[in-house]
Amino acid sequence: MRFELRFVHGARAGQSMALEDNQSVVIGRGTETNCRIQDPSISRRHCQLANSPQGLFVFDLNSSNGTYVNGQRIAQWTPLGQGDQIVLGQNQIEVHSAGQAQAQQQCHACGRAFRPVEITNGHFSRDPSGRVICVECVARYDFDPHMIEGYFIERKLGQGAFGAVFRAVQQQTGQQVALKTVLPQLIQNEKDVQRFFREANTGKELVHPNIIRIYDAGESGGCYYIAMEYVDGREINDLIEQYGSIAVGYTLRVGVQIANALQHAYERRIVHRDIKPENIMVTPQGIAKLVDLGLAKNFKHAGETGLTAPGEGMGTLAYMPPEQLDNAVHADQRSDIYSLGASLYHMLTGQRPFNERTTRKFIMKILRDMPEPLCSVNPALPRELEEILGRAMAKDPVERYQTPIEFEQDLSGLFDKLARAYQSSRT
Repeated sequence: MRFELRFVHGARAGQSMALEDNQSVVIGRGTETNCRIQDPSISRRHCQLANSPQGLFVFDLNSSNGTYVNGQRIAQWTPLGQGDQIVLGQNQIEVHSAGQAQAQQQCHACGRAFRPVEITNGHFSRDPSGRVICVECVARYDFDPHMIEGYFIERKLGQGAFGAVFRAVQQQTGQQVALKTVLPQLIQNEKDVQRFFREANTGKELVHPNIIRIYDAGESGGCYYIAMEYVDGREINDLIEQYGSIAVGYTLRVGVQIANALQHAYERRIVHRDIKPENIMVTPQGIAKLVDLGLAKNFKHAGETGLTAPGEGMGTLAYMPPEQLDNAVHADQRSDIYSLGASLYHMLTGQRPFNERTTRKFIMKILRDMPEPLCSVNPALPRELEEILGRAMAKDPVERYQTPIEFEQDLSGLFDKLARAYQSSRT
């Protein structure tokens, strides 16, 4: 929904500014703002307006004199509608939607459109944060937007056995994040707490375009949380379920990026220990992201924390290397190389390397057998790709690629070779 901000009083009186879908602006007197008002009565970064899929919202950025909506000073993200008045110091702004059809807003929970008049007739109501939801959604609207101090939660992204992941906005900066939460009553002992926060501590060491960023972690209102980069994309596993198998070029591009990410982690002595299609996301722009660092650890200090017991296997069985089955303490970069190879095998064939019905048979297959040859499953695949993944998934870690960059170079070289052959066929 497109909105127009009309400056009716103050330094920019008579001017207007359009706010398009998914656009955000910071208003203040500083040069770093999107909308500068040269007025000493407002702060350098006074407030932020965001035109989100849930509607138009305003938030005060700890300004000296405050931000007022319809005469009320605001202290949280506040929804705006047709005709609302925003006052910043000596400046007044009116909110106007672009056209009558645009005057509709949406239920925050289900997206149903409504007009402001419907709030008064009982069809819609406001939640504690001021957002509007229809009465049908009230019963299942099962989270408090302000449950984590300093964050405004927009919606739930997923629910697990121990907690949930939400899309949220960091209120001080306006940055969109994903909040991973876990309820204290589901954490049995101090080791569980340490393991949860190890994900944050380990992740902060990894700053790479193909690894999800970790920003913050803590406890708020009885809930543990980790604030991380929000990735607008799809899990590889979802793509496999939709298409059955993934094209060679696409698979190679993903493999190159994740291998590059693993090299970055390896150089910092960090091993992921749970590489699988569910933990790789790809944005619409084709950027692959390695996510879920819940089992990641620094293998330089293997066994020192006591969080992984000797003889304890960790990871996901279908993609787990033999050495990680019963002793995850000393898993290193070669274990991640195996798991990435197994994930690429799944992408290319549409089937996991092993898929046995019982855990015992699964383990015996992983320990003794190689997966069905890639080209036997799909004869159209390049023979070189079968050789590359065969080396990545060798039973003995010594026979695998020893560093992720070696794996990445072979994947990249094959991609370039196939790209040249494709170009030649078109000329």
